[in-house]
Amino acid sequence: MKVRSIKRRILMMLIASLAIMLACSAVISYIFYSDALANYWNRSENEDIRMQFFIIFICAMVIIAIIITIIASVLTDIYLLKPVTDMTKAISSIHFDEQGMQEEENDPKYALKNLNIDSGDEIEELYHALQNFQMDISEYLLSLREDSWEAEHDSMTMLSNRTRYEKRKNEVYPYADMIYIAALNVINLRRVNEEISVEAGDGIISKVARELRRLSTESIHTYRLEEDHFMVVFCGYLEEEAVAIISKWVERVGRLNRNSDSFECRLVWGGSFGSGKFDVDNVYKHADTELYCNTAVAKKGKALNL
Repeated sequence: MKVRSIKRRILMMLIASLAIMLACSAVISYIFYSDALANYWNRSENEDIRMQFFIIFICAMVIIAIIITIIASVLTDIYLLKPVTDMTKAISSIHFDEQGMQEEENDPKYALKNLNIDSGDEIEELYHALQNFQMDISEYLLSLREDSWEAEHDSMTMLSNRTRYEKRKNEVYPYADMIYIAALNVINLRRVNEEISVEAGDGIISKVARELRRLSTESIHTYRLEEDHFMVVFCGYLEEEAVAIISKWVERVGRLNRNSDSFECRLVWGGSFGSGKFDVDNVYKHADTELYCNTAVAKKGKALNL
């Protein structure tokens, strides 16, 4: 998104105001001064006429200046003061306790994630920076808990498990401005365990986990929820950005079993996007539903349109 600088906006507003003042001055001068100049030569009361002209001119310019000032004040309040005031109220409503970071529920519309700031300038950049800061603080507070590492991670793959996801779902993801959840399955893993060996199946799971750990960042969280069921949560990514990342990653991982096997073992995924006032459980439900449909198609041997 192209950022429109506040400094540039103010400069353009001043230039526009001066241009309006200059245009009005020219028009008023042309209308009134021509009559005053003609009467100056033809009538003896030229001093009174010129005085009348200047009084009219000054009054007209004062009125124009007042109108421009009112318009500038309204625009400044809408695009500068109100967003900053709303963000101040949202930040001041945040407090910390033994449960982590909490927001007061007295006025939900002033919750940081519920604000609608799309001015396209530094104010919007500050808004998104505060959202990321809020989410990072939640993640940091979550990491300070005394819960053991083993309780929140899968012992085989070292990925975060469902316990870790449930904590982030309640304490981190609600503060994100947008999330994309991708649910993944390894199809034909049971056939690998039955027709080849359990060790071969474990090797496939380990390979997927290794690739997921490479994908993980501070804003991309990866999980192993069940034996062959994985999940990736993108925080702060647009839907098309997240889809591009996960599609390219799945394509790069490719076939998981040996080429000599009579069947193909690969990853299938389904995703869902949420922004603004989203419900994490609802986003995950839609992602899991799409995964179920894509898995059914894949098991029938049809081409997937991912």
